[in-house]
Amino acid sequence: MSTLTEIEHAIKRLPKTEVAQLATWLAAFRSRPQAASVATHHDLDSLIGTWRDEPAFDAAIRAFEQVDKAVSK
Repeated sequence: MSTLTEIEHAIKRLPKTEVAQLATWLAAFRSRPQAASVATHHDLDSLIGTWRDEPAFDAAIRAFEQVDKAVSK
């Protein structure tokens, strides 16, 4: 999925529980402080060890992948 239209279409096919997980992740994503992006970060070594797994994000990606597979068949 690469366009907003594709994402919107996929979201409409998600079960309600996964839509709720996605909404929770999106709310958290929108409320996080605006950190310097990797693309504009001048000291990439300082980012080592800062990665955090986000279970809600991972669940949303898996849900999108399932819908994407179903739509492509």
